[in-house]
Amino acid sequence: MKRAVVFALLLAAVGCTRTNGTGGWGTPHELTIVRANDTPSLNPLFAFDQPDIDITQLYAEPLVGLSANNQLVPLVAARVPTVANGDVARDGRTVTYHLRHGVRFADGVALTSKDVAFTYRAILDPRNPVTEAQPYRIIDRLRTPDPYTVVLHFRRPWGAATAALFAVSDFIYGILPAHAFASTDLSHAAWNDRPFGSGPFRVVRWEHGDRIVLEPNPYAWRKPHLTRLVLKIVPDRNTELLLFQTHAVDVVDYLTDDQAAQRRDVLGTSLIRTEKNHLAYASFQLRRAPTDDPRVRRAIAESIQRNEIARKVYHGLWPLATTEIAPVLWGHDRGVRAPAFDLAAAARDFDAAGWHLVRGIRTKNGRPLTIDVAYEASNQGERSVAIVIQENLERVGVTADVRGYPTNVFYAVPDGTYYGGRFNLAISGFYGGADPEQSEFWTCDRVAPNGPNVARYCTPAYDALFNAQSQLVDRSARSAEFARMQRELAGAAVFLPLVYRGDYSAANPAVRGWAPNMLFEFSNADEWDLTR
Repeated sequence: MKRAVVFALLLAAVGCTRTNGTGGWGTPHELTIVRANDTPSLNPLFAFDQPDIDITQLYAEPLVGLSANNQLVPLVAARVPTVANGDVARDGRTVTYHLRHGVRFADGVALTSKDVAFTYRAILDPRNPVTEAQPYRIIDRLRTPDPYTVVLHFRRPWGAATAALFAVSDFIYGILPAHAFASTDLSHAAWNDRPFGSGPFRVVRWEHGDRIVLEPNPYAWRKPHLTRLVLKIVPDRNTELLLFQTHAVDVVDYLTDDQAAQRRDVLGTSLIRTEKNHLAYASFQLRRAPTDDPRVRRAIAESIQRNEIARKVYHGLWPLATTEIAPVLWGHDRGVRAPAFDLAAAARDFDAAGWHLVRGIRTKNGRPLTIDVAYEASNQGERSVAIVIQENLERVGVTADVRGYPTNVFYAVPDGTYYGGRFNLAISGFYGGADPEQSEFWTCDRVAPNGPNVARYCTPAYDALFNAQSQLVDRSARSAEFARMQRELAGAAVFLPLVYRGDYSAANPAVRGWAPNMLFEFSNADEWDLTR
């Protein structure tokens, strides 16, 4: 009864069954997208989760974007800097951006190089809880010789700069309107509640926990087709699809694998699959016994049936992963193989590490082999992965103590479960960026809690390879270094790759232009429309 009443109220709130007069559903040129959670912030610098980052590009444009076929495209920049067009120095230490003329923020004020400089200073302002500032610290100097030119000078050569800075990448820092802020301390700015930028839309209303309403930016250089865009917040994932099936909403994005698998027959051609730069994996902790021993890590990996995880947890939707760089990226090395399920090899590695099988239990000096397996409690998929791993390890005499932690405890910095290294094996995943470098974060300077290297892997060999590729601008030369890095990590058994995950969305057949790229759903929002 309660579910029925709530659903009825949701239908009334969204607009019940909406038809456009021709047998379809929806209102022409108006789009309603349902999402599972409200965002904690609409400021691009503070967004952490992929769907939250995605929203920000509706109104705040970076310099460089990413097309539906995963190519860098100019947005606020008039062209993508390259060595060929002279905007990237051959030594990789300088990048020049020529800004597009005539770009305006949604209040009519022109966007100039001073706004790029302000955004850069805000990213580095320690008062702001910026999600990822480290790449911007590689900039030694930012110059603005005129209103339409921005020159970045780096502390060292950097081949990935144009795909990482002010770009649609793992994080998207759209250009902020300097005149809308009193200072570079953005924490309590009024702009955060009704943000606007140079993107195709502007936020006109944010009803916390219910909806975000956007309308066209009247000054946008990318003129949207839609006259209204609503992001409807519905925390219950089953209700999301009910709203879609009753034509109360037009798009459900970031469907769970369970939803996609269970509703494929019902959703039919409305279901849209996108391959993503997204790796699901289990990270070992290299500074905590017993996973500080590479032989133990390898033996654990050889004891786990990844095929079973792919089938049971991910419903066979996604391919088995092999390396940290997904196949959608040019740096992926197809020659690398992940540890195969091989109980005989596992037994040899356990024995070599001194963990012998005694009455069905792996022991060493009278102690049983026990590992802590951690996951974020709200993520049912990660919990399912942890349970399969627990069952697999039990069969080889290893005890896996599986525990789920609240999000704020699991991801707390510096001493939470994940960044504090309070695990032997942590179930997780990450989106890389538009450049392979953003999938390679196992360097010594990014050892947690200073960065995402939660495995605490740190070797001169890997750092040397990372530094070598970063100082090259030639793609083929960089690709060779990435291949060596992938083999280095695979040989050290730093993590257990599970699957390369993509995303499913469901769209009203009347929706036009819905074309997610390998990172986000909303990059081409100016092309969306809902027609009769």
